[in-house]
Amino acid sequence: MADYNTRLTNVENTLNALIKSLNLKQMYSEADTNGIRQSVSNVTPYTESKTAYIGDTIITFNCSINGNLSVYVIDNDGNVPTHSIKRSADFIQIVFDEPLESVANVTISIN
Repeated sequence: MADYNTRLTNVENTLNALIKSLNLKQMYSEADTNGIRQSVSNVTPYTESKTAYIGDTIITFNCSINGNLSVYVIDNDGNVPTHSIKRSADFIQIVFDEPLESVANVTISIN
């Protein structure tokens, strides 16, 4: 009977060690996945688009994201309206030299 008790204890100890090992591997796997998500988030640029309508002279994006800014503007006729960019700590403004004569899509990208 003592031999069975010893074997049972050995099996229980081995099973407990296996469970601890699996839990540890799961923890590391979750940490790796979270690290990958953060890395992808760090290299994925922030983008936002707005529609500028006929007669508009300014489009304002309320964001305070630092980084390299790219601005893409194209109107429904396929033209790029002449514009300038004003950037502050709290917003980005796209200022058109003249009121728009066609609806335009304005997209900013910050990375």
